[in-house]
Amino acid sequence: MSSRALFLRVATFVVLGLSSSLAAAATYYVATTGSDSSGDGSTSKPWGSIGFGTGRLASGDTLIVKAGTYSGIANFINSRRYAIANGTASAYTTIMAEQPGAVRIKNTGTLDYYDHFLFLESTKYVKVDGFIFDHSNSQYPPYTASITGTFNKATRNIVRRSGPTEQYGGWWYVSGTDNLLEDCAGVGSARYGFSVGGPSDFSQRIIIRRCVGRVDYSISSEPKATFNVYGNDNGSFNVRDVLLQNLVAVDGRKGPTTGDVTYGAYYFPKNPVNVTIQGSIALNVEAEYAGFFIKELQGQNIKMIDSIAWGSYGPSGVAGLRANSTSGKSADYLVYDHLTIGANSVAYYNKDGATTRELTNSLVYNNGGLASGSDFGWTKSVANAFYPSSPTVGTGAIAAKSTDLKYIVRAESGSGLSSKASDGRDVGANVTLRYGKTGTLWGEAGYDQRTTEALWPWLLEDKIKSVFAEANTPPSGAVPSTNNTTRGFAAATDQFGKPMTLTRYVWQYLGNEIPADIYGNGTTPVPTPTGVTATLISK
Repeated sequence: MSSRALFLRVATFVVLGLSSSLAAAATYYVATTGSDSSGDGSTSKPWGSIGFGTGRLASGDTLIVKAGTYSGIANFINSRRYAIANGTASAYTTIMAEQPGAVRIKNTGTLDYYDHFLFLESTKYVKVDGFIFDHSNSQYPPYTASITGTFNKATRNIVRRSGPTEQYGGWWYVSGTDNLLEDCAGVGSARYGFSVGGPSDFSQRIIIRRCVGRVDYSISSEPKATFNVYGNDNGSFNVRDVLLQNLVAVDGRKGPTTGDVTYGAYYFPKNPVNVTIQGSIALNVEAEYAGFFIKELQGQNIKMIDSIAWGSYGPSGVAGLRANSTSGKSADYLVYDHLTIGANSVAYYNKDGATTRELTNSLVYNNGGLASGSDFGWTKSVANAFYPSSPTVGTGAIAAKSTDLKYIVRAESGSGLSSKASDGRDVGANVTLRYGKTGTLWGEAGYDQRTTEALWPWLLEDKIKSVFAEANTPPSGAVPSTNNTTRGFAAATDQFGKPMTLTRYVWQYLGNEIPADIYGNGTTPVPTPTGVTATLISK
């Protein structure tokens, strides 16, 4: 055979192979006006239920759900009820709302334990995007959404939960390995709003990125928090490598105090290992112990960077930060760097047994006190700023002024905090940029880096506000017994007569109007869908 003929045969084989693999990825549709019996999944003849559609996807296919309200288990995205084909690293199987926030999935009655609205159980490379999961008047399933497979992504989804909740329940449970929860939200009834780990868990390489949560009430007598990294109960230290980026716990209310209490906005109770918090906020959250209670029992190797603990309230002595772990590991560390700790009863509670304990480049501002109880001290404490200027800790302490802080999310250029940190940055947190490249999983390029993308205005904040503001009356026995859903950033207008948003609420918390350049034209656009491959076949 001539070399030219051989080349042509090989080239033809390659082209045909590529065409075959590309053609395998199809896009299908579901609509409230569709039919499972007579539809074919095309845009003109869509299917009528989401479960029917997910069960007919092949690897790498996309199911687009048109706007509307979809009621009942037949519309749940639940791999235990309706098989969902695994995708691949280069071609995710995707289930998405046609526009984020335009599709609401509701239950029509009481549910069973595994009837999660979203359940990715043992799935791989599946992406779910843009839904509102409206879970009402059913204590089960424990969590509205549960992700326990590998390499899955849930993006731009909102959970709203009303009525009684199972003692251990909440909104989002993320387990398995190499999973991503991004640009999501949760509101309403919960024990733990967002949770990683569990009694016999082995969650690893989990990222929760740019999510906001507000706990309105609870009936649980178990420990409670908005964001929780549990660890496990078997002493294996197998819940590890967790990254929390640009999270906001806001305006949360404290649940029952019979049994166990609301420990904090963020709470890591057992033995998680290698957990890093980047660019996150606890704002105006009611708790028993702290805004960030991030080391207890055997937790180890916890790092918190560019984050804000502001206005934690509750009993006398509630702290901005709390850590009191005794891991017994010689290399254990607790690192606080570039934090803003303000308007708490006390700034911190530090009885942690880590070999390395660092508080650096942080602003301690207008708290009721500096430290609670018999403080264990810091192995490194440099370039921290304090207002009032006494008491202080560490070397190179900076006497801050009340005028140094105009917005809680950053220090002002030219202020006494500007360029005074040991690394040349401003002292305190700067929560104005996104952490983590959008869509990246653990280990991918940019997954743990501070980007140049603006964090504000908050993505989909108008839709989040709308869902958070919906009436949600606590059931009998819930604490608190009343729920003003239009409090905080869900109010109609701000103090300057502008529409209230999450962005304005956070930026204007100290009473100063938001800089004009944050909003630009004054609108928050709906983002273009990402991670969706082009359609080659539409049947």
